[in-house]
Amino acid sequence: DVSYAGTTFYRVISDMTIQGGAIGSSSGKSSSSAVLQPDNFNIKHTKAGLVSAVRNKDGSIDSRFFIQTKDDAGWADERYAAFGIVLEEEGTGGMDVVKKISKVDVKAPQNNPKDPVMIVGCGVFEGHK
Repeated sequence: DVSYAGTTFYRVISDMTIQGGAIGSSSGKSSSSAVLQPDNFNIKHTKAGLVSAVRNKDGSIDSRFFIQTKDDAGWADERYAAFGIVLEEEGTGGMDVVKKISKVDVKAPQNNPKDPVMIVGCGVFEGHK
């Protein structure tokens, strides 16, 4: 099964974004065979916790995503398709986890975390309204 479990956050730009989801790779290059086109750019990047698809040079998308860490990320509007948001439900860790990840020590020039930040489990959240 294809899953985000076991993938890492491969780039951290403090006070801006954390990037992860490169299925099959720890380098930030997805080896996922699914290549898609973004469906729309209707959601504006005006809220911290918004999850958006990372684009390849040709404009296609794969498994990679970024989570914005500030409310204003207008630089991403019309360029990156948003498709989700970090939940603040009890027990999820929500934005507290995102903020902790955004503060890890990184290696220049790619802003890769010095120590791996791994997604250890994931799934579909049922029942959120």
